[in-house]
Amino acid sequence: MKDRLKNVPLQPGVYLYRDKEGRVIYVGKARVLRSRMRSYFQSPAGMDPKVRAMMAKVGDFDYIVTGTEVEALIMESNLIKAYQPRYNIDLRDDKSYPYLKITAEKFPRLCIVREKKDKVSRYYGPYAEVGLLRETVKVITGIFPLRTCKSMNNRRPCLNHDLGKCLAPCSGEVETEEYQRLVDGIVSFLDGNGQQLTEQIAAEMQEAAANLEFEKAARLRDQASALKVLTEKQKVCTDQSYDMDIVGMIGGEQHKLTLVFKLRAGKIVAKETFWLKRVIDEADDEVVEFFIKQYYADNQDIPAEILVSLLPPDTGLMQTWLKEVHGSRCRIWKPERGEKHGLLEMVMENARLLWEERMLDDSRNQRILQELAHTLDLEAVPQRIECFDVSHLGGRETVASMVVATLGRPDKKAYRRFKIKTEQNNDTASLSEALRRRLEEACKGNPAFLPEPDLLLIDGGLGQVNAARLVLEDLGVEIPVLGLAKREEALYWPGRRDPLRLPRRHEGLQMLQRLRDEAHRFAVQYNRQRRGSQTIRSALDDIEGVGPKRRQALLLHFGSVARIKTASREELGQVPGVNKPIAERIYTHFHQS
Repeated sequence: MKDRLKNVPLQPGVYLYRDKEGRVIYVGKARVLRSRMRSYFQSPAGMDPKVRAMMAKVGDFDYIVTGTEVEALIMESNLIKAYQPRYNIDLRDDKSYPYLKITAEKFPRLCIVREKKDKVSRYYGPYAEVGLLRETVKVITGIFPLRTCKSMNNRRPCLNHDLGKCLAPCSGEVETEEYQRLVDGIVSFLDGNGQQLTEQIAAEMQEAAANLEFEKAARLRDQASALKVLTEKQKVCTDQSYDMDIVGMIGGEQHKLTLVFKLRAGKIVAKETFWLKRVIDEADDEVVEFFIKQYYADNQDIPAEILVSLLPPDTGLMQTWLKEVHGSRCRIWKPERGEKHGLLEMVMENARLLWEERMLDDSRNQRILQELAHTLDLEAVPQRIECFDVSHLGGRETVASMVVATLGRPDKKAYRRFKIKTEQNNDTASLSEALRRRLEEACKGNPAFLPEPDLLLIDGGLGQVNAARLVLEDLGVEIPVLGLAKREEALYWPGRRDPLRLPRRHEGLQMLQRLRDEAHRFAVQYNRQRRGSQTIRSALDDIEGVGPKRRQALLLHFGSVARIKTASREELGQVPGVNKPIAERIYTHFHQS
């Protein structure tokens, strides 16, 4: 992850930390993503206990770049609500950001709300800083003196009227038409025509500074900052009627990256990443069509429209298919201008950055693999490496794991696990069985075990490696095999007594160590799963009339099955719930010839 961190952009955005199972456990926002995320990768001794506990569980991270820090803050809230991450404790109160509301009354009023939107009032926002929003309201009411109080039954105007911040419609000081012109003016300003007000404030600030009225100039400066927040375009939180998916695709000839941003009620609530590998040379628009069919075939969350970076060959056909499958109309289109075009551009910018990171990572891994092939004197660069490990508990529930790395990156879809058929406390024999079964399936043409690896890595020393070589020779398969022993971290070749010891900082060795540790984790996980699902039978289970309650009472009374076997009829009859017939039956069961 520290290597990936070097490629994180120096831009505002949101970052997501995931655990080893891929679950989002923390969502944060940053003005500069790389700098903020780097602060988490420091010495554990200097970390807050909560951060230290979280980072011990982090297995991967993701990020989304945004145009501004305000966008990042609002997107952070949306993602926290969507994922409910474990470590976002301070923000899990599900609060909403404030909106500026103009009510639908005869004399509309201006107010700050966090309520669910009605269908008649005008709403602007949401806004990230409520303090700045209040300052903005003060500025607006100084220019457009709308009422802010709820009461319309005042006999005399309130203090706001005396301060010039309200026309006092509650006491009949203004006609409806004049008041409506004021409302139209503020609506025009909030709709984006605020250049005149901005210029006015800037002029007043310069005038105050020239007159050495620094306090007034500072207040005007704060008002200008508040207006900047108010008028700032927010791509990530737009018209709440927006209900759409945005699908952006980027990539090269063999691989494609597809991002799906999900907007619900105008807010980005989730981001999904898909890496597509083209087996045959389809055109890019055909890849888009393939993705849409695969992604939406069993997806019940179909939005009203899908924005795409590239239209499929027959958009009309795809729209008809979606309607037939899900019973609702969905428009698939590519916007060329306007706000939705801006949203699509934001998705494509995220896709471009993620693609560049992947390409840099692939280039680095390819270099490491080339150096490793040279160090190990391999005939070809090992694009696909498979590692095997064995796990059991005293010879019980013996299992083996096969994990795969393609271009140095874990390929979890290719992972396989084996239940060893022979119960034995013999790691070498178990390893040979698993490897034999894997290669035999490949020889049969089973696609689940194809292609064969370029290098086999065994968790073990010389004994395990020699056993693997015998399996390969018996099956007539030529694949380089290598052993990586724990503790000494030495590499063993078949038939060679002396191991190869690489420097601990050798990048190729570190890559093999990560794969070996992953194989160990996967094997232990399967062994625990097997032991957890195993039903351990008791010697009492076959006795008629002895159910769970009587079995528990007998074990509590005697302490073990061995003592129950040696108990007399009288001693058995003293157990609560065990009558004479049941006691006789138990005694006979254990003493019959």
